[in-house]
Amino acid sequence: MALLHRILERIQSDHLDAVGLTVTVHDKRHDEAPSVLAAIGVGAEIVEAQLAGIGGPVPDAIAYQVPVLSPDLWTDDRWPQLTLASMNDRAPQHESTWEQVHGVAAVPGVWADDATVVICCTLSQPAGAATVASLINYEQLISAALITTAAENASAIADIITVLQSRGAIEQAKGALMGLVRCDADHAWRILRRASQEFNVKLRELAVALLEHISGAPAEQPDTGTPITPDERTQQAARLMWAALSEPPLPQ
Repeated sequence: MALLHRILERIQSDHLDAVGLTVTVHDKRHDEAPSVLAAIGVGAEIVEAQLAGIGGPVPDAIAYQVPVLSPDLWTDDRWPQLTLASMNDRAPQHESTWEQVHGVAAVPGVWADDATVVICCTLSQPAGAATVASLINYEQLISAALITTAAENASAIADIITVLQSRGAIEQAKGALMGLVRCDADHAWRILRRASQEFNVKLRELAVALLEHISGAPAEQPDTGTPITPDERTQQAARLMWAALSEPPLPQ
């Protein structure tokens, strides 16, 4: 985990007011609970408290697969149990640091069909859109680091490379949905992920099938690695999804 720690240090150099940074992983494929993989400052303590059931930006980022921003964490009514008092009770040794906490940003990344990695930054000043944008820029670097940590596991490397290769198809599919539904990237991602779950097909294969359905031609894929080949069930899911979204709205 030394490489992940180095990346967090690099993020910290961009945010000198950061009092905590974490990389959290949630892998549903193995029925694992979310866990902190690497942390700096009080990052581990505050994220572990959120994962213990009191809620917060990280659990919401995992659940909804969108960046979560809080300008002032202790006064955020979305998580009434996550308070200055509750953190002082859980980790009184960091009482002086908890008093400094203001903003928090949590950014999820595509890891696999049923797995998520979340980068979280806790600040001593309000967090904003620039904080989220900065963490988004580090998401691919975190993914590359995870490939390195899996170097002793050949099957893990294959899975990770496949996920990275599917990024292009997923982004293109999101762009197509944004144009069709006239929505932002976050909403397009939720549509794609929900369809993957409802049709019980892999998200990356659904993205490729959707592109092939729209274009009527095989989707472009990287020359390296095994091409993503959607089966007939996934192709049918893509056709049904696109047809449903293309339906004109009913008259009022």
